[in-house]
Amino acid sequence: MNIKKLVINLFHNYGYEISKFGQIDPLRSLIYKKHHDGFFFVQIGANDGKRFDPIYEIVTKLKLNGIALEPVKEYFNLLKNNYKFLPNVKLINKAINKSNGKVSIYRVKTNNLLPDWVNGIASFNSEHYKKSGVDKEDIIEEIVDCITFDKLIDDNNICHIDLLQIDTEGFDFEIIKMIDFAKIKPSIIHFEHGLPDNVMSLDQFKQCACMLIDNGYSIIMKKYDCIAYIPD
Repeated sequence: MNIKKLVINLFHNYGYEISKFGQIDPLRSLIYKKHHDGFFFVQIGANDGKRFDPIYEIVTKLKLNGIALEPVKEYFNLLKNNYKFLPNVKLINKAINKSNGKVSIYRVKTNNLLPDWVNGIASFNSEHYKKSGVDKEDIIEEIVDCITFDKLIDDNNICHIDLLQIDTEGFDFEIIKMIDFAKIKPSIIHFEHGLPDNVMSLDQFKQCACMLIDNGYSIIMKKYDCIAYIPD
């Protein structure tokens, strides 16, 4: 049985049907639907703020308040430049991890001969680059600062999150598991599952989907990403 059928059967077991959206952008539609004066987002794995970014355009258009985290120094410097006209977005040069401190991240070294998309595969997993077909010689290790999700919430006095945007190349599920839904419950969670490329395993996705559904979320599946949201 292929991944598509397995995912469909998983949601059927919870009484959900899967429908095709066509050209509609469900994330954008949900943000507009749930937008209010105090709308607040947290973005984990912001890269340079524009590259592969599903929310930059709407954040700048609506001038949303929020926090964007990016641990890689080179990308963070670009992020600062891209957000210099939006002082309502706080930028943090850290990664979310299970503990505070420092950890190694593995990213593609600056190389103009490589396509731009390789700058989006930085990961805690030293073997992650293999899923993208990048040569080991093009990967470098960088030590980055880390903060737990709870400490991020406490240090920034975050009382609610309307949108939690996650793109951490295989660590998304671990971050979702860190959320204390009794303490804070994001209205929208957008994350990467990457099932076609085994970024997240099918077993991990099952656990993730079940946890979100059990906490009252409905789920929209996209080819590589997933949107969990609290129905009105």
